[in-house]
Amino acid sequence: MCTGRNLALVSGALAAALVALACERAATPVNPQANEPLFHVFPGEELACFRLTGGGRIDKPEPPILWPQPKNTPDSRDFATFGFQARPVGCNAPEGSGQIEWVEHNPGGPGGGFSFHGVVHTFGAVSDHYLETGDRRNGCGAFSGSGRFHARDGSTGETSFIVEHACDRGEPGVGRDHIRICIGTSDPTQCRTDLPPPRYRRDGILTGGNIQRHKLSGSGT
Repeated sequence: MCTGRNLALVSGALAAALVALACERAATPVNPQANEPLFHVFPGEELACFRLTGGGRIDKPEPPILWPQPKNTPDSRDFATFGFQARPVGCNAPEGSGQIEWVEHNPGGPGGGFSFHGVVHTFGAVSDHYLETGDRRNGCGAFSGSGRFHARDGSTGETSFIVEHACDRGEPGVGRDHIRICIGTSDPTQCRTDLPPPRYRRDGILTGGNIQRHKLSGSGT
């Protein structure tokens, strides 16, 4: 029997997704087709003609008002770090390319903490939910794909993911960039804690690092 221990919710937004997925994969052979993201523009998402790069750290969940957030206490190890580069394959194309590395450091999180490496398959532009007026899509992208996780408890497996938003709000320490990721599905409508199997979801305003929007260059522009 495959069981998970110490799978406490982190920041009020995490589920014990990775251990559950590892148990599921142990009983059922992986079907590569099952984890392929749909090349689909979801509600609230548009085609994009820019690319994003980023790296940094998040601690506390995104608050109702966009404001700099303090780091969690060092003894809690309750934070996540990441690095990514993502883009559409061409201007206003739904297919994407790139990679992401995500590390959950909290020992009380799924699998006692884990690392995830994903490959980007789709890319789009989304609204910055902190903006009420003006260009609501300036600086925010969403991208999805599939990848592999490795947890501290030894569990490992393949699954899909979606970065629901990664937003460039200016220079590091000033713009208050923010990000949200879901691991366990590439469909944002399915990233809910009330739907089986459980998903991992975490968001936050960066407490270190930067997200940068760039002009799309190359043969696809």
